[in-house]
Amino acid sequence: MLENIYNLLNETLSSETFKIQHRLTETSFSRTRKLSFPTLLTYFLNLTKGSYQQELDNFFNIANPDNPRFQVVTKSTLSQARKQLSYTAFIDLNQQAVEAYYATHTEFKTWHGFRLCAIDGSQFRVPNEPNIVKAFGVNPGKDNQKDCPLALVSVYYDVLNHISIDSSINHTTASERECAAAHLNYAHSKDLSILDRGYNAFWLYAFYETTDRYFCMRAKSNQSLLYKEFAKSGKTQTVITLKANKRSVNQCIEKGLPTKPLKLRLVSVELEDGEVEVLITNLMDEQAFPVCELKELYHLRWGAEENYKRLKQWVEIENFSGKSVLSVKQDFYAKVLSTNLTAMVANAAQQQVDKATAHRKHEYQVNFAQALSKMKNTLIELLLFSVRKLQGKLEALIDYIACTIEPIRRGRSYSRSTSKLKNRIFYCSYKRAK
Repeated sequence: MLENIYNLLNETLSSETFKIQHRLTETSFSRTRKLSFPTLLTYFLNLTKGSYQQELDNFFNIANPDNPRFQVVTKSTLSQARKQLSYTAFIDLNQQAVEAYYATHTEFKTWHGFRLCAIDGSQFRVPNEPNIVKAFGVNPGKDNQKDCPLALVSVYYDVLNHISIDSSINHTTASERECAAAHLNYAHSKDLSILDRGYNAFWLYAFYETTDRYFCMRAKSNQSLLYKEFAKSGKTQTVITLKANKRSVNQCIEKGLPTKPLKLRLVSVELEDGEVEVLITNLMDEQAFPVCELKELYHLRWGAEENYKRLKQWVEIENFSGKSVLSVKQDFYAKVLSTNLTAMVANAAQQQVDKATAHRKHEYQVNFAQALSKMKNTLIELLLFSVRKLQGKLEALIDYIACTIEPIRRGRSYSRSTSKLKNRIFYCSYKRAK
């Protein structure tokens, strides 16, 4: 199954049509060079974190194992080459890989037949360069603090299979709701979106209804009298007819959406601390989707937060390798794709783990941090080497990742201490040596 995905990626990387679509000038990558179009793409997919030259030397030592170790390509060459590459190449490759994964893996995990997708946004730190600040904006600091350059990242994330189906990096003031609507261009008919309360909007509910998509969203109980009264009523669920106010009517008209009242379902769930939360959904069948299951459903949204933890802490996606808007987008979309490719292999390894640990007291899961570590450099071999070697290499990689596991202890929770939290800052001039 995974072999088919890498065969597809190998063919695409070598495709002249793909190169023409994603180069920035007509003459880019027209000559035979050591840093060719597929080689450059593969370099960025290798989960880079270090300095240009260190990463380049490591890359070519893996790509050319029969050659002696010496400087094959300089950092200046890389800097010039990346100026000719559009970041859309990584978006295109990700779409191909994701579509191929779901098409060939019919056993992927679902919830009541739905592909369970959380939509969430997060602020990412970007380099403090004038052109980057202009493109993405800043978060104004306090009186004694400098402004912090930030970008808004939004991800459409399959929480059960750990795949980022779609993602975007936007101006820090961009609308998360608009980002959510854009993600639905990549949704399947059997997708169920889980969203936090920041996405409450009549026009977004109408958009889901118009496109025949399903959602479950946390309602803003403290900002709507309707939701507040329901939370105090003691009822566990009710069906409401939600009418658009004047502002919502104008938004719907602007977006070409109907303004007719919507029939939606409210569900009350009690959290562990006794607080009552209200969920709003268009899953109207109370027998098929009882209250207890909707509570567990919304809890699964936390997988999107875990995905951001992976991207920020383990992948170091904020550790950008350049000082231009183009380089930020290249690094971002390349690392999203690399993380997806890792998740696909980790899912295959997880199947082995489930069988091997079925007799144990606890469930076990693949250690994803270690999976990422094992994917670095291996990705070079999977994307550049002969397709005849793919199957054996993938099988060995899956077995290797399946060896590093950790127990799942459900029900554990820890209070978050914010007093010692510090934002990690990556400086382009001070990259790690190894």
